[in-house]
Amino acid sequence: MGSSYNSDIREQIKLINAEQLYQIKNENGQLIDYEKASGRQLFNHYRHKLTNYDQVLDSVRAEQGYLTGRQEKKATVAAAEQVLEKYRNEHVKVIQDSRAKGNILKNLMQKAGVGTASALVNVLDTCSDKLKQLKKLETSQRNLQAWNDTYQVQRELVKKLLIEEGVSEKIIKKVNKIYSTRSVNKAVTLGSNLFDLEKSEILNLLKSAVRYSTL
Repeated sequence: MGSSYNSDIREQIKLINAEQLYQIKNENGQLIDYEKASGRQLFNHYRHKLTNYDQVLDSVRAEQGYLTGRQEKKATVAAAEQVLEKYRNEHVKVIQDSRAKGNILKNLMQKAGVGTASALVNVLDTCSDKLKQLKKLETSQRNLQAWNDTYQVQRELVKKLLIEEGVSEKIIKKVNKIYSTRSVNKAVTLGSNLFDLEKSEILNLLKSAVRYSTL
């Protein structure tokens, strides 16, 4: 049975706590700054914490009653191989991610017609400002549409009210003309004729009822 452990001990070593790759701890279980950890501290952490190194050796001791230096060396090499492979995979991910981001940046720079990342940032800032302005314009357009819808409803209600109140057909036609015109000047003229007022008086009336604001 001991010979089976001696032959496949390297195959038994596996990663079991890969999430602790960057959570380095010393022999007392205290966290160590990853950037300041020594090579020995890193290797001991990876061998004992990331792999089942200790469990495999304990199993060998329990079955054989002892552990040879050759077996321990094989287990150590296997643990190192597992950790190095994990590191390799992590680095490949970083490289692939960097390449993907680099390609995106390159494409953006080409589309923007700039040669540096800082110039691209300036272009994006300008685009951001324009998008904000566009958003304000869209909001203004929605408000204008809402006002227009309200106006149309009010117009139809006024027409109906004039009829129900028995207002003469002549007056109703004049009101309809005011509603139908798209010219401010013409509307003022029609209003002055309807109310028998000067144009200046009509304009003052409009100014008191309408608040102008910049969109």
